[in-house]
Amino acid sequence: MNDGILIQDPETGAILATNRRICEWLGYSSEEMLKLDLGRVGIGLWPYNQETAQEWTRKASEGAPQSFEWLCTTQCGNLLWLDVNMRAAAIGGLDRLVVTAGNITQRKRIEMETTARLKRAEAQNAVSLALAGVGPDYEAALQLIARHLAVQVGDLCTLNLVGEDGMLHPAELAQSYVGGDALLPADYRGLAPLALGQLGVGEVARSGQAMRLQGQTPEQLLAWVRPELGAYFERFEVHSLLIVPMRTEGRTIGTISLAMGGASRPYSVEDQAVIQHLADRAALTITNAQLYAQNLAQAKELKKSNQELEQRVEERTAELALAIDRLQVMAMEDGLTHLANRRHFDTVLENEIRRALRSGGHVALIMGDVDFFKRFNDHNGHVAGDACLQTIGEVMKGFFRRAGELPARYGGEEFAVILPGADADQARIAAENLLKAVEARQIPHGNSEVGPFVTLSLGVVSAQVTAGTTPNWFIAWADEGLYRSKAGGRNRVTCAN
Repeated sequence: MNDGILIQDPETGAILATNRRICEWLGYSSEEMLKLDLGRVGIGLWPYNQETAQEWTRKASEGAPQSFEWLCTTQCGNLLWLDVNMRAAAIGGLDRLVVTAGNITQRKRIEMETTARLKRAEAQNAVSLALAGVGPDYEAALQLIARHLAVQVGDLCTLNLVGEDGMLHPAELAQSYVGGDALLPADYRGLAPLALGQLGVGEVARSGQAMRLQGQTPEQLLAWVRPELGAYFERFEVHSLLIVPMRTEGRTIGTISLAMGGASRPYSVEDQAVIQHLADRAALTITNAQLYAQNLAQAKELKKSNQELEQRVEERTAELALAIDRLQVMAMEDGLTHLANRRHFDTVLENEIRRALRSGGHVALIMGDVDFFKRFNDHNGHVAGDACLQTIGEVMKGFFRRAGELPARYGGEEFAVILPGADADQARIAAENLLKAVEARQIPHGNSEVGPFVTLSLGVVSAQVTAGTTPNWFIAWADEGLYRSKAGGRNRVTCAN
């Protein structure tokens, strides 16, 4: 039987009997389970706490069967999601509650990662809009950045800026939990500045390298943060910490810190990459805003005094225009590989399909990802993983140079190439040549099952555009080809149509 089963006392909620499956899931013996109840195996945060469990028990005891999801903590500290059905029944002449439960942990993890991807995209769009409209008032942008990251990436976001004194000054704070504000300093900016190298944010500001912590005890995490944040960390059971530097022109001007609590998943490599990209954009915007504000002040004071100072203002304005151009490039470019980003890819694919529909021409799409990249990252580290992706980006930029061709980073270790006007044979040949070019770089991969070097699996689709060939149609078929390449042994090209 795949279901876990509990028999509970309807009055106290105490567990009277269990089957082996539920004991295996939770990591307790049958004897240990008899000392617990549903509320005590919950994570202890609403709605997975003792009070909610008692309410479910009461409703089921009154004759109404109950169905709900329940988040538990196993004996070794892992999270376990259960799909619970609870109903009253007479057993041996006694009133009892029969609880059947299915393990939905994997499904919930997939749902949470999907939600996280959407939230990362929403946060990226929201922060990009905030940065685009900053002008000289970068403090307003800091408020928007902190609020969007706290709500859409979660859960607590703090921003710190390096001052002229070389110290790290608190700049902004936001959090997403109900009641959480009462546990945080009312005047975050009024806290004492930190020396570079002090605590987690000071170390990141000093080194210019991001810090991602998870799997540590609460005491170990608290050692990295200000004591003023301790009550918040304890109340909401913070279990994951992400701190990234805000960098521009080779120097760190501040930090963005995120803390995750409760039942949320820890921060991922993808979270770190997105937040780092936003942090660097924020650094450039803040620097430009400061320059812009300085220019305005100088213009008001010195414009009437001499022509030379007016020339300086014009030079600064030109610097600002150049910086805006750089921001526009960054809005279309993936920060790690310098290929087109997902947003620019989507726009170009839609435009090329629209153009081909008018002319009756072809569009081809290649999609692929790095074979066994997670193993590569786990064995070599994320710095080497980033270097691997950068090398593949260099190969693709050098390979796809014809007018209209667009190589892009689709997400994570996934890549895509738009080939306007290419038929199936041309697209297949291009994909096979890309496969060979990447393998020829001989990036060592000792954990691959297909060879000693990093390889790609690619899916290809080409079609003469009609009203029914939408961007989603191309992506779905190219993804189907990619799936077949993986299923067929990887390190190969599969034409989906």
